[in-house]
Amino acid sequence: MARNLDGGGGGLMMNQAIHTVDLLQWLVGDVVSLSGNAATRFLGETIEVEDTAEFVAEHANGARSAFYATLANAVNAPVTLDIVTEKAALSLRGDLTVTYADGRVDVVPERVVESGGRAYWGVSHELLISDFYARLGDERPFWISPKRPRSL
Repeated sequence: MARNLDGGGGGLMMNQAIHTVDLLQWLVGDVVSLSGNAATRFLGETIEVEDTAEFVAEHANGARSAFYATLANAVNAPVTLDIVTEKAALSLRGDLTVTYADGRVDVVPERVVESGGRAYWGVSHELLISDFYARLGDERPFWISPKRPRSL
């Protein structure tokens, strides 16, 4: 059966995984080359767009990252992210854990808020939108910016 992709609207990479890709670039740096694949592997009878994607990216600073995302997961699993550098290792699995080369460990607990949205949306959307509206009249720039965090 021929599929018309005009009504797809956007798949995994546009609707869900784009936030993780943004976070990856914000933490690791701009992508200068990319090799990957996107496919409809599980939800072909339901959607007209990709449900699974993977890539390897080379970043401007020489770092390499590997990425995998899918809508075919059987459980509501949080985004997981691991970044390993010479100075520290960052692990995001709900809570954010940073383990420094000198042995120090910082844990930032995941923020929790009651939401009417789906659980896998996490709390970020609701917290960010509320914070944005609360600061509309504020002269200071909004706290989210393209500026990268300090080096790990």
